[in-house]
Amino acid sequence: MESVWFSKPRPGSGQPLGLSREAIVRKAMEMLDADGLQKLSMRKLAAALGAAPMSLYWHVPTKDALIELCLDEIYGEFTLPDPETDWETAVRAMMHELRRLALEHPWWIRGIGQFNTIGPNAVAYADAMFGPMLRAGLSTVAAAQSISAVGSYVNGYAIAEVNFVGRGGMDSPPPDLGKIADLYREKHPRYVAMLDEREIWSLDRQFEFGLDCVIDGIKARVKALR
Repeated sequence: MESVWFSKPRPGSGQPLGLSREAIVRKAMEMLDADGLQKLSMRKLAAALGAAPMSLYWHVPTKDALIELCLDEIYGEFTLPDPETDWETAVRAMMHELRRLALEHPWWIRGIGQFNTIGPNAVAYADAMFGPMLRAGLSTVAAAQSISAVGSYVNGYAIAEVNFVGRGGMDSPPPDLGKIADLYREKHPRYVAMLDEREIWSLDRQFEFGLDCVIDGIKARVKALR
């Protein structure tokens, strides 16, 4: 596995004047927020910085390395829980923050799993959830699996949500709901009946229901160990 975190930054002597890794990452994040992962290129980034494209490579060896750095910056925006916070409070708070950050930076949530997330901020985020879960009585393996389970749910939900938002939102019934119902009323009446339930169109309620289910499962595991 290759990662920008496995190599040391190049020394300051000989670097192009007027550029720094911090400035490059900051501008790249602005472009990612505006246009997403697919439209970012080192050429466009260099133009936005008023620099030659090759000068960027003094500070970041590849585009993937740059995205790794940007992903870790977002992890640095998390408010880490107090070490003495109980595990459920800590996990709920961080999962709500994960969803919020995903909506603010859609490229970030889409990049998790596609690029390495082993930077210092990402590791601090993961480590911050271990303490409360270990104190609750879970083994290291069970704590890691629990973190993975709840994180996978929220990541998956957030990716779907940012896609819905990108298409104009799904927090209310779509205007063509009647057409969809007419299309399937005879063959799939249970599906059509579900469409009339207003509660399913609340993304907040859907999120909370799923999060409750995952946390209830972890609660049962913690209780069984006591």
